[in-house]
Amino acid sequence: MTIVQACLLVFTLMGSLISSVPAKAQSVIPTGYNATPGDGVAQGGSYNYDDRTGHQLTDGIYGANDWSANLGNGNAHEWVGWQAADPVIAFQFSAPVTINQVGIDFNLTQSASILLPTTVTIGGTEFSVDPNAVPNDTRGTIYFNGNWTGSSLLVELMDCNTSHWMFVDEVSFSTLAVPEPSVFGLLAGGFGLMIACLKGRQSIRQF
Repeated sequence: MTIVQACLLVFTLMGSLISSVPAKAQSVIPTGYNATPGDGVAQGGSYNYDDRTGHQLTDGIYGANDWSANLGNGNAHEWVGWQAADPVIAFQFSAPVTINQVGIDFNLTQSASILLPTTVTIGGTEFSVDPNAVPNDTRGTIYFNGNWTGSSLLVELMDCNTSHWMFVDEVSFSTLAVPEPSVFGLLAGGFGLMIACLKGRQSIRQF
């Protein structure tokens, strides 16, 4: 194998290595949030769907496919629900952070008029929501990708229909992590080989 061929091989391997490094996500936990109060019996609901702990949307506890199920704390306890208002939720973080993905867990039960929002706005970026993004009579997380940096992030849900309910039990945040140190070591080694190849080629030319 010639010096030129060796250099080309190193360049190819380096390109494959860089393109194959997976983007790992790390969970980011808010320190708190302020949200539009949930609705309930006063709006015709079977139960009150308010945030009873002040951190139900970030406690890692999910509701059931059956929105009214009693999982130990009362019927529908895990769900925060809105009918009369399109909720606005302002999340706070301990320090400025870059968020690359927001996951919102909804319930869709058409027979109970629990539907998905038509739009979700995150940090000023508006997303249209497929009304069938979650199978009927189940709960599921819809993910929204973007690039939001700061110590707070505003999430707005809108359906423009006060006869429908929106149910949310969890909102999660993640950021892309830097590659593992071992990846940097491999990249450094690859660059070293590239430099060696180039120096070898120059030496041959000088000779």
